[in-house]
Amino acid sequence: MTTATEEDLMTFTWVRLRAGVEPHEVRRLLKLKGLSDSQVRELMQEAYEGRRPSSEVSHAALAQCAITKRALTHPDIQRVPVTNAQMYVWKDFLVPDVCDAVMELIDQGLRDSTTADAFADPKVRTSRTSDIGMRGHNLIMELDELIAEAMGIHWSYTDVTQGQRYDLEQEYKAHYDYFEPGTHQFQVFCQFLGQRTWTFMIYLNDVEEGGGTRFRRLEKTIMPEKGKAVIWNNLKADGSVNPYTIHHGMKVRKGSKYIITKWFRERGWGEMFPPEHYENM
Repeated sequence: MTTATEEDLMTFTWVRLRAGVEPHEVRRLLKLKGLSDSQVRELMQEAYEGRRPSSEVSHAALAQCAITKRALTHPDIQRVPVTNAQMYVWKDFLVPDVCDAVMELIDQGLRDSTTADAFADPKVRTSRTSDIGMRGHNLIMELDELIAEAMGIHWSYTDVTQGQRYDLEQEYKAHYDYFEPGTHQFQVFCQFLGQRTWTFMIYLNDVEEGGGTRFRRLEKTIMPEKGKAVIWNNLKADGSVNPYTIHHGMKVRKGSKYIITKWFRERGWGEMFPPEHYENM
């Protein structure tokens, strides 16, 4: 794969496969783009084998990415004062009109939320999820780029953006965003993209009562505010998982809660830290 068109097609294929789109559906979409059977087979084979331009991750560099530097000077970014994890709050990351538009998109395609463990108690996560990142909507693609630029990490080092809606008494009990090494879930979900690194979560509305995000081992609860982002590193600087990042999406006691979540990964396309993300810092 050498031309820009071929790279775009490879990205198209990889993004959908990593998002969990069934292979036969990816094949159908590629055929609609005019590719031959042999071209489709080649693209999907390369995607599955992981032969993509990808730099080796440096977890020490990842721990000191752009968000950690911006927090020193940006008036709306605050380092959360905890000693066992990297965590930041960015007030007013999104303006209210954008929050409203994203909430409308979330409501257009809701399904019951699931967990990586197919055998988990369904009461662990009772919210609903919207796969807004897989619809190709311009607003979400622009938001993906905005989040990636904020972190200083190329967008390809991310999972597809998810939206969640929590209604009365709904919650996501204490859980980790990373995949536990050595488990079946780790083997399935980390074989191509590697481990989850940073989480970038944005509250899209003010919640009348409840709905906080509780990090019990850090003794910190972040309450929803419209447009506010909460950002944390799920790993330590050496790349091992950080159990202090366990968190609980607490029950909504009145009203509803809307959020979007963007997870970053160890592997992606090309350079993890594009120079243009640092030019204006």
